Amino acid sequence: MTGRARGAGAAQVQIAFLIGSGVVAAAQIGKAIVSVPLIRQDMATGFDHAGFLVAIFATLGACAGIGLGAIVTHLGLRRALVGGMSLIALGNLIGASASGEPMLFVARLVEGIGFFGTVLAIPTMLARIAADDDRDFVMALWSAYMPAGIMLMLAAGPLLALIGWRNFWLGNAMLAAACALLLAAYAPTLAPPTARATRHLLLTQIVDVARCRRCWMVASAFFAYSCQIFSLSFALPSLLTAQHGVSLANAGILSALALAASTVGHLASGVSLRLGVPIWVNLAVPFGFFACADLLIFAGGLPAPLVAAVAGLALCVGGLAPGALYAMAPRVAPNPAALSSTIGLVQQASNLGQFAGPVALGLWVAHFGWHSVPAIGTPAALAGLILAFAIRMFLEPPQSRLSSVIPARAAVAVAPTRGGAAPS
Repeated sequence: MTGRARGAGAAQVQIAFLIGSGVVAAAQIGKAIVSVPLIRQDMATGFDHAGFLVAIFATLGACAGIGLGAIVTHLGLRRALVGGMSLIALGNLIGASASGEPMLFVARLVEGIGFFGTVLAIPTMLARIAADDDRDFVMALWSAYMPAGIMLMLAAGPLLALIGWRNFWLGNAMLAAACALLLAAYAPTLAPPTARATRHLLLTQIVDVARCRRCWMVASAFFAYSCQIFSLSFALPSLLTAQHGVSLANAGILSALALAASTVGHLASGVSLRLGVPIWVNLAVPFGFFACADLLIFAGGLPAPLVAAVAGLALCVGGLAPGALYAMAPRVAPNPAALSSTIGLVQQASNLGQFAGPVALGLWVAHFGWHSVPAIGTPAALAGLILAFAIRMFLEPPQSRLSSVIPARAAVAVAPTRGGAAPS
């Protein structure tokens, strides 16, 4: 085996390890979802407070995504990654020993900071260690970390009845701590992209991204996607029970199956990009399908099984979009040092969509009924379709431009630094 082949194999192992670490981080969202019933019973927590326990990650991301991305770059990717996973472990320990709601909120806040330290560092690392020909594929695979992590905890949910939520959180603490130790030992140590990049101040990175119209276009597309996908996920159980007479248990099962289908779409996005399907097509197809699916799901003409099937297919096809958008991030970042901030902006837009989509749909249904949802959902999907065509026109740069934004391949070994520049 040649040295080049061994290096490629080592990079593939690191890529798989980093994506797996992202799944562990995302599992903390699913952990809160499945723990809420027992936490409410144990602490007499109101449903509003329980909802905030789940939503605190999205709230952090919606308020400070771009700033958190700049902080990750400032700290260094490796330090942010190991430190973030360590904070996730610490937050689980605090939560497992919490005696009341205030301490539980503190635990989730600590976890949330660790979550963003982890999931903003990892894609930046992936973009730098992946080979040029594999970068789009790897970034698309990364997009599956969120549904995979949530589904992992949903699948482990039956353990709660046997061990209780506190032991469940202790188990997550052990998993995150083990992951942090492995990251400290084996996570890639990357040299700064360029000497100029190391001189970029934290505020300068934020300003660079905030002034970049290409970054805002990608972020807007992610906002449109999140509005669609989370409003549909939010609405499906209520729609099945209220409009189709499905029992709550069966509605939950159908909704979980539909959510699982989205993971297939995320993985298919990587295959699609590797086969050479343009990024804009991977965006246009989901938004076009959303526009049609809203008419079929909410118009009231289909029986419940077909409604769930169409919703599952929409979530599956919709999974093509985030992979394409993550693949766009290295292309639109104004400079290599601003990649974490660019991904932070995209994450911020995603979290805003997670909030805006379900809220807008809930208010619309409360005033106009389920049958009127296509009047708001279809135009929103068409707006996303317009963004996909705009990305085709303005944001798909030639290969030479891509290579100017991201180095051809970052060295895994620490490069000697000058002028006191600290490696990530």
